[in-house]
Amino acid sequence: MAANPAWPGVCKIGFARDLKNRLRSLNTGDPFRAFTFYETKEFANRAKAEATLHRLVAGFKLARVGEWYSLHPEDAAALLRGLHRRSALEAGSGGDAGEPD
Repeated sequence: MAANPAWPGVCKIGFARDLKNRLRSLNTGDPFRAFTFYETKEFANRAKAEATLHRLVAGFKLARVGEWYSLHPEDAAALLRGLHRRSALEAGSGGDAGEPD
């Protein structure tokens, strides 16, 4: 998920195949190049993880299209971490499912 300090309490939630390219794209319209990734996680099924996370934050969506949400990045990151832990457990990784919140 990405955030920009110019818009506190707003974040972009979506998956990217190439983080470097996604960040460059986000910063194209920002003269200060202030977008950063607030939190990133890898998933075996990115599309499923993204759809699940988007359902969880649907009430915070800023517009009908796009992936922008009126949600503090830390709150969205906590949801992402929880989803990642659940995904790891479902996959039967056998290892640690992540650090506690």
